[in-house]
Amino acid sequence: MEELDIIEILYALKKKLKYIIATVIIFAVAGLIYSKFLVTPMYRASTTFVLSKSTDNTTNTQINGNIDSEAITQNDVTLNSKLVSTYSEIIKSKTIAKEVINTLGLNMSVDEFISNVTVTSKDDTELIEITVSNEDSKLSADIANSLAEVFREKVNQIYKIDNLSIIDIAEPSSLPYNIGTVKNIVIFAMVGLILSCGVVFLIVYFDDTVKDEKDIEALVNIPVIASIPKLEDNEEGGLLKWKRVK
Repeated sequence: MEELDIIEILYALKKKLKYIIATVIIFAVAGLIYSKFLVTPMYRASTTFVLSKSTDNTTNTQINGNIDSEAITQNDVTLNSKLVSTYSEIIKSKTIAKEVINTLGLNMSVDEFISNVTVTSKDDTELIEITVSNEDSKLSADIANSLAEVFREKVNQIYKIDNLSIIDIAEPSSLPYNIGTVKNIVIFAMVGLILSCGVVFLIVYFDDTVKDEKDIEALVNIPVIASIPKLEDNEEGGLLKWKRVK
């Protein structure tokens, strides 16, 4: 067809509506099957710690006439701010990964371990969050907590300071983060709708058969003056009926 006839397309969609609905249902069921049986559930667990005052800092601060050796000084804040980025890289080091793998007896490579660990430093804060992904919900929490402890020990060995305080302990999650059943069903259903409507559109677009007088006029560029009816038998009652010849 040379020009798109919106009415014809809408009519074709209406005519094929039951097939479109069937396709949408099939794709929706496929989305459900994909979510329930084909996707491996993955769980996340996170632990958060903050950079606090170094325990070997001997700087004393006078507050209300008293000496407070536990107060956080500006030097502590400055030092911690500089260490946030460094600490984030140390957490994902191979040395830390190997130690955690050995401690928990994990059956995974170092690269696989590191790929499942995400370290996030909160902007304008001294908070660092460690997030671990794993197929086992409890194991993901155990890895996150072990990783935090091993990292604290490693920092103490390297910098000779203990300025890390854990504020959130990782806990097992009951819901996988990579499976959204309703979301997947909707996405698959939309794909089925688009594909089925697209097929109908293509059929109409590439259909060059002559159906009525308009098609003839468009084809030969000559107006149709008359049409000849065809007389055929009616098998039910033996009567004759008229039928337009195209």
